[in-house]
Amino acid sequence: MSTITMPATPAAKLDVLAYDRRRIFRWVLFLLSGILAATALSLPSRAAESRTLIIPSNDGYGFEECLKAGSQCGIIVADAWCKAHGFGASKSFGPETAGTADSAPGSFLVTCGDRVD
Repeated sequence: MSTITMPATPAAKLDVLAYDRRRIFRWVLFLLSGILAATALSLPSRAAESRTLIIPSNDGYGFEECLKAGSQCGIIVADAWCKAHGFGASKSFGPETAGTADSAPGSFLVTCGDRVD
């Protein structure tokens, strides 16, 4: 049976201690990277971002008539709102039917295409 003995010289002892510290440091980095990777995987992605914009009826621009279903100017207004918020062209628009906590009564919804970077 062999045993590991500490070197006799002080310089050699410091080399062994430095090696042990580097080894512990590597394990700590490995564990931290694992924790960070697990955290990053648990965060929601940007793909879950809502592409539906809520335009209040009292926005001051007077788009109420355009954003009603079947209007020709509605496409232009909806596309402009989407592009102003960094999205692609609008997919649909119209008056909001089910009131949500984020919107005022009489608001309009515009569903946009994917985000444009």
